[in-house]
Amino acid sequence: MAKAVAINRSKIHESLVQSLSGENAIIYDESGKKLFPTIRELLTFAALLGLKHGKRTPIDKGHGIEDIQGTTYEDTEALEFIWMIAVIETGNAEILKDGNERQCAEIFEEYSNTGLKIISEYLDKIPHEEKIEKMIEEISKIALSN
Repeated sequence: MAKAVAINRSKIHESLVQSLSGENAIIYDESGKKLFPTIRELLTFAALLGLKHGKRTPIDKGHGIEDIQGTTYEDTEALEFIWMIAVIETGNAEILKDGNERQCAEIFEEYSNTGLKIISEYLDKIPHEEKIEKMIEEISKIALSN
């Protein structure tokens, strides 16, 4: 593959994104750190969650989009996840040929959009003061499950 392209996300999820990984994100008491140090890491987790659920949700551009420049992904493990998810989705490594970067990014974005929706729906059910602890608990379960 050539290089990474910008990764888009829907503004529908912007308050969630900022609360989990933005400058004013919730800080976990025990470590004093954010649950997701960067938006890139949150979107990667969300994409893997969407992939696990087997659902892609196109971004509704009518609500506006935010993007992360492709350079933010270059030379990171996150870029490898974009390519991996595209290969899993298409079942074919041909997707990795030069010129298919935007298609790979769209697959990643749609799985990420699904993951953000799942996280949002989950957090909506939890009282505010318990959100960060419950989120960590759920992420641990997801990470350890088959």
